Amino acid sequence: MGFDEKGNQHLIIEAKFWAGLTEHQPVTYLKRVPRDEGALVFIVPAARVTPVWGELLRRCLDAKLDVQEEITSIVDVRQALAGGRKLVLLSWRALLDPIGARVEAAGDQRAREDVVQLRGLCERMDAEAFLPVTSEELTSQIYRRVIEFGRLVDEVCTALTVRGIASVKGLRPRAGNGFSGRYLRLRGVGCFLVCDIHKWMKFAPTPLWLSVYGVRWDHSDASAVRRVLTPLEAAAPPRMFMMDDGFPTVALQMPIGAEHDAVEKSLIEQVVVVADLLAPLGAGEQPAAGEKDPSADDGPSEA
Repeated sequence: MGFDEKGNQHLIIEAKFWAGLTEHQPVTYLKRVPRDEGALVFIVPAARVTPVWGELLRRCLDAKLDVQEEITSIVDVRQALAGGRKLVLLSWRALLDPIGARVEAAGDQRAREDVVQLRGLCERMDAEAFLPVTSEELTSQIYRRVIEFGRLVDEVCTALTVRGIASVKGLRPRAGNGFSGRYLRLRGVGCFLVCDIHKWMKFAPTPLWLSVYGVRWDHSDASAVRRVLTPLEAAAPPRMFMMDDGFPTVALQMPIGAEHDAVEKSLIEQVVVVADLLAPLGAGEQPAAGEKDPSADDGPSEA
């Protein structure tokens, strides 16, 4: 795809629904197209735009490519120059809407029906339709990772408590469909350290997250918390995201190919960075008498 008359490839398009990136994407693929006049384009469901884009940027940076993200006002479209080549990510919706408008204007009924059918499929994917179960999934050991990630939450929480960075006094663990975690006060600020599959799918490719609820565990602190975490929100790729409930959550990156002790150490260091940013908010704060335990009922909602 995208070859000129001399056989040189200028355009590569990778269309995906829920398949993950291969080990060669995007770096090896980018090197197939010429600098300054080549492009690698990924098309994914709208629900995957944010996490896949973050992973694409991370892989380019890990490969020491010069990455210059470009601002675009088009919904569900991301673009950057990576190693002098154009890297583009867009949703199926962003692709199909203009195509649909053009075939409608042209009166091409057959093409219009094809676009409507494909748009319907994409909307189902965006709604996270139940995917057929495969025998490979049922026999795979990959799902033991969820248990291991949950153990990491407990281990990191314990280590932070021992070091005096966190307190779990009066707080209990909480779990639900797709998540399990521990409430803690980090430098006096209420947080939730969690293995959350929903955030993994929605925001960034990592299972571990630190949601921050403020000293009072309510929305009165949300704007102040977001302000002190701005460096993480502005990072490339972003490490802080806003949840549906209006509170920020921080992605804790999992080191690739590392042993258990190295993973735990890295996670602790990442949480300490957040703790240092939150320290001014929690300075001198002590839990008030009769303070509500967020884990006593439904607790703060998770995205």
